[in-house]
Amino acid sequence: MSMLHQQKRKNHFVFLPLVILLAVCALLFIGLQQDPQKIASALIGKPVPTFSQADLLRTERRVTQQDLPQQTFLLNVWGSWCAYCKKEHPFLMQLAKSMPIVGLNYRDNPQNALAMLNQLGNPFQLVINDSRGELALNLGVDGAPETYLIDQYGVIRYRYSGPLTPEVWQEMFIPEWQKLEAENAKVR
Repeated sequence: MSMLHQQKRKNHFVFLPLVILLAVCALLFIGLQQDPQKIASALIGKPVPTFSQADLLRTERRVTQQDLPQQTFLLNVWGSWCAYCKKEHPFLMQLAKSMPIVGLNYRDNPQNALAMLNQLGNPFQLVINDSRGELALNLGVDGAPETYLIDQYGVIRYRYSGPLTPEVWQEMFIPEWQKLEAENAKVR
């Protein structure tokens, strides 16, 4: 092989790390442009994962997916340590008057969680103690707060990451709820 040919081959490899770096930067840039609140869960259209967790309010009791409401409900991931969870809490209290909400207390000290519910009120029909984050991990939870719309069959229909507000409810959940109601009407 001639010296000139070897030199050309070396020059090609000099730019390879730069090309790889630019590709990684481009992918990172694209990823950072995504809205984490709109990232769909891999579990959309699938049942809530099997679980057996302690009931936060009755610690001697275990809660499983069979204990979930047999109607459309919200599963709200929260923690007493979470400022946004406290921000959404008044709206959850209001919403609980018209639909069932199950709370998933995520990576929290049970005493702190109970104190928060005692202070701010309890909007939850059932509160699952997930202090080690096992169920949250199986759900693909990114953090708290996070809210799932789950149908009467226990199938996850929608996921929202961030505080649930009246605006989010109107813009994001109501359309999903209406789609679900339309599907149910076809089945009846």
